[in-house]
Parts: sequence; C-alpha cells; structure tokens
Amino acid sequence: MLFIFAIIVYKSVFYFDKQSESKLVKLHENTSRLNNLEISLIKEGDFILRKGFGHFSDFIAQNLNHGSYDITHCGIIIKKDNEFYVVHSLSSDVSDIDGVQAQLLETFLSYSTPQKIIITRTINTTDTIGHNIALQAAHYCKLQIPFDSQGTIDDSGSFYCTELIWHILEKDLQLVKLPEEHEERKKFFYALENIYSTDYFDIIINQYQ
Repeated sequence: MLFIFAIIVYKSVFYFDKQSESKLVKLHENTSRLNNLEISLIKEGDFILRKGFGHFSDFIAQNLNHGSYDITHCGIIIKKDNEFYVVHSLSSDVSDIDGVQAQLLETFLSYSTPQKIIITRTINTTDTIGHNIALQAAHYCKLQIPFDSQGTIDDSGSFYCTELIWHILEKDLQLVKLPEEHEERKKFFYALENIYSTDYFDIIINQYQ
C-alpha cells in the first residue's frame, strides 16, 4: 500500500508540473526565442541548450548545473526536409514520447524560457563532422531508444539528454576524450555545465550574455 501511495505521489508531482509547464508555454507562445540572425548561424550537428519551464526544470537547474547558466535540457540539431529538428531524450513522465525523439526546432523552442538558450558546436569541427553527428542522432531516434531513468552510463540501450550527446561524441565518432573512472564519468555526464564547456565546444549563440 505504501509503495502504491508513493507511485501516486510521484506521478502527481509530474502531472501538476506538466500542467504548470503547459500554462507557461501558452503564456509565452508569441515570444520569439531565436531571431533570424541567430537562426542563420545554426548548422546541423550543433547542440541546443535551454532552461525549461516548471518546478522540475528549476530542480535540475539547482542540482545538476553548477556552471554560469541555469540550463536544464539539451539536444542535437538535425536537418530534415530542409527544416531544423532537435533530437533529444525525455522521460515519459514529462513527454508524450519516452526516450529519444525528434521535435521541430520551433516546438522545442516553445518549451524554452525566453532569453535562456545556448547553441554550441564541437571545437574545430567541419560540416562533415556536423553531418555525422546529426546522422548518429537521427539513427538513435529511429531506433526509439528509451529514456535512461536509471542513469546507467556506457550503455546504448537507453539515454538521458546529456548522455546521448556524450555517447555520440565519445563512443560513436571518437571526437572527445572523457574521464574513464566510473564515478567520475557519471558525475561528468550528469553535469549540464559540461555541455557548454569551452574545453569541448565553441559557443555559437549565448543569450545569457
């Protein structure tokens, strides 16, 4: 009985947070997130980082992000049918789809707090590298990889948002070298500030500055 009660409380927290998020999305639906100049700077294979709405995003900002910016979620930009999409991983607790999914850039942006968006790109990259990053992201999307709710890094059977990015960059394309010791790796993967670290990325757009 106690277990069932805990599940109900858990689901209720996410339900009410999602309702709150929906209201804020509606409130800001006419607010532009990226201007034309910023959009013109984006390339496939770039990484988009945002501060989301709701109490759950606030919790992530306070507990998993110890850098300069209160980023709470990230994804990979791909191009399909001449339109930009974002491939990212979300739990079914906060999304209609569980795990890796593709969302129109415009839709992804609508869930972003205005003026809290960063776009990064791997250091010393090329269009070919960017294309390969996008291809890998689309590949995992096609496989419908579920969300990693257990935090089991180094396993391509499930991904959370930062884990998807690091897996592609380190394991698939061997573009970066990351910590090897398990606990250190786990902390690194969870830390959102690493997704905008200039040790690994060039900052293309930073609305925080």
